[in-house]
Amino acid sequence: MYKSLYPQPRRTGTVVLILGWLVFIGLGLALVWYGFTAGGRSARPRATPTTEVVLTEPSVGPTVLLPSPTFPLPTATPLPTATPLPTLEPTPVPTATPVVPQIIAGADGVNVRTGPGTNYTRIGYIDPGGQARIIGRYGGWWQIDYNGTPAWVYGALVTASNAENVPEVQPPPAPTAPPVAAPAPTATTAPPAPTAPVASTDFRGLIPEGYQVEGAPGPYAVNQNICFNIWITNGSGQKFEYDALGTWVQETGQFQKSYFSNPPAYPYFTPGQKFYHRDCLKIPAPGTYHLWLAIHFKDGTAALLKGPVEVIVQ
Repeated sequence: MYKSLYPQPRRTGTVVLILGWLVFIGLGLALVWYGFTAGGRSARPRATPTTEVVLTEPSVGPTVLLPSPTFPLPTATPLPTATPLPTLEPTPVPTATPVVPQIIAGADGVNVRTGPGTNYTRIGYIDPGGQARIIGRYGGWWQIDYNGTPAWVYGALVTASNAENVPEVQPPPAPTAPPVAAPAPTATTAPPAPTAPVASTDFRGLIPEGYQVEGAPGPYAVNQNICFNIWITNGSGQKFEYDALGTWVQETGQFQKSYFSNPPAYPYFTPGQKFYHRDCLKIPAPGTYHLWLAIHFKDGTAALLKGPVEVIVQ
C-alpha cells in the first residue's frame, strides 16, 4: 500500500486555519452588530428629546432615526397702531339773513319829505343810487328810515325791493300850504297878460296838433327845468300875427312865453305853416300844477289851445 511522504499533522493545521478564519469572521460580525445596537446606543451622548422622523426603507438595513429639522420661527411684525379718526364737528347751519325792504333812488335822485305829498316840508335829498330802508307805505309814497327819523319819498322816483309785506301807515297831518311865491322874471319871460286865457274852440284858424310835457307828471324838483313841446299848424290860409305863445300854469298864472311881441314887431305864422317849438319853464314852489298850451292874440284876448298836463313839483 502507498504511504504519503508527508506526515499526518499537516491536514490538522489546515483545519485549524479554516476554523480560525471562521472565528475571526464571527467576531467581526459580532462587533459590527454590537456597534449598531447596544454599543452604539450607549456610546451616543444624551440629547434634548426631539421629535424623530422614522425613515424606513424596506430591505435596506436597519431603521435609521433622524432628528427633525429645526426651522426658525418668523418674528411677528407688530401691527401698526391705528390712527384715531378726527372728530367731525357738526357744520353750523348759517342763519338766514333777514330780507330788508329798501328803496334805491333813480337817476335824478329824490327829495325826502315829512309826509307823502309835495305839500309836506322837504327835509333832505337822496343822491342817485342812494338807498334807504322802507318802514311803511301810503298811496304812491314810501315811508323810509332817514337818519333814524321816519320820512317819505315819492315811489315813482325810486326802485323798491322786498316791499311786498310793508304795512300801510297813516301819514302825519298835512301842513298848511305855504304861500305861492311869484315867479321871478327872466330874460325870456314877459309880464303876465292882462287877461287870463280861457278854454275856447275859436282858435282863429290855428290847429294845435300836439302839446307834450317831458317826464310828466314828474315829480320835478323846485326850480328844475320842465320842458315842453308844441306842434301847431296855421290853417287860416293867411299870415297870422299874435302877441304871445307858450305854457300857462293854471294854479299860479305863470306864463312861460316862448314867443312874444315887442311892439311894433309881432311873432306870426305864415299861411299853411307847420310850427314846432321846444321850451322849458321852472316852478319855484312845491305842489301839483296843471300846464296848458296858451296863446294871446294880438287884440289882447287869450285862449287855451291844449291841455291840461298835470305835474308834481317837490
